[in-house]
Amino acid sequence: MSVDARNLPVSVEQILDLALEYKASDIHFKSGMAPVLRIDGNIRAVSGLPVFTPEALETTLLALLNPRQQAEFEQKHEVDIGLQFGDKARVRVNLYTDLDSLGAAMRIIPSVPPSLVQLSLPDVIEELTHSRSGLILVTGVTGAGKSTTLAGMLDAINERELSHIYTMEDPVEFVHRPKRCIVTQREIGFSTRSFATALRVALRADPNVLLIGELRDRETILGALRGAETGLLVLSTLHTSSAPKTIQRIMGMFDSAEQDQIRQQLANSLKAVIAQQLLPLRDGGRMAVHEIMLNNLTIQEAILANNIEAINEYIRNSTFEGMKTMDGSIYNAYREGFIDAETARRHALNTVEMERILKGASTGS
Repeated sequence: MSVDARNLPVSVEQILDLALEYKASDIHFKSGMAPVLRIDGNIRAVSGLPVFTPEALETTLLALLNPRQQAEFEQKHEVDIGLQFGDKARVRVNLYTDLDSLGAAMRIIPSVPPSLVQLSLPDVIEELTHSRSGLILVTGVTGAGKSTTLAGMLDAINERELSHIYTMEDPVEFVHRPKRCIVTQREIGFSTRSFATALRVALRADPNVLLIGELRDRETILGALRGAETGLLVLSTLHTSSAPKTIQRIMGMFDSAEQDQIRQQLANSLKAVIAQQLLPLRDGGRMAVHEIMLNNLTIQEAILANNIEAINEYIRNSTFEGMKTMDGSIYNAYREGFIDAETARRHALNTVEMERILKGASTGS
């Protein structure tokens, strides 16, 4: 499907203006073709946009980099950066080389962090922002809105608390201006060398809330657990689809000799796992659906006993505490008319069970 560009923008900023007009989430640049937009989760061509030759695209994209970033790109053949376009938007850019020439994927980030009310997130997520310590993980695939949910949570704390929010990101995405909080935002590769280095410094910087862009490796996980154990509220992300898979992913980063200790730390420090998907709505746009696991005594015991497969059932039986399963959230979105049955089937974690429920709902109607 294509949209009409009307005028012929040729600069990155002009293309960004067009993307903002169409409420696109991403812009993709490839040589030999015109830029394309991701709108409501789907790639769409934009009729009338110019086709970039390899030479023109290289000139356009390299002009976005400062000398330090150019040196990193020449060494690694890829680089992640954040760019601010005035008060329009912030853009996270992944610049890379492929067989033909350069390419880029640009994620559009609003200049002002969204509020939890604007995001229409479950009330329990706002309640979690009142936590004084512990580890909260927001998980999901790339493009599921994890950073947006975390931004809303930090904004709620910034509006309410007298605290020090300390973030480390690669690159910085949402920019949080101080409201009631002190805000320190550090960018990996720019203001600090690595997540591990930033974590060591952060624990000496007197923070209350620590945001780690992603738990990429065992050293970062250890730092996050250590921060939560010392009384900080630590927020981070993982590319996992559910709470049980999140716990399994963390445990899988450690060898068998370390796992008992990590399991003990995780059981004691974990506050919640929020798994998230973005689903296309019947009438256009997208909505977030969630699996929410709160680390109560039953789940803590399951983690300690390595009984991870039982956690789904514990979540299902604890809705009165604010927990919910992903497939339950998807079915509720279908039942309330936001999404169609095919979307529910496609995004369900247990497709066989979802099909059975949908057939039952159809028969009942």
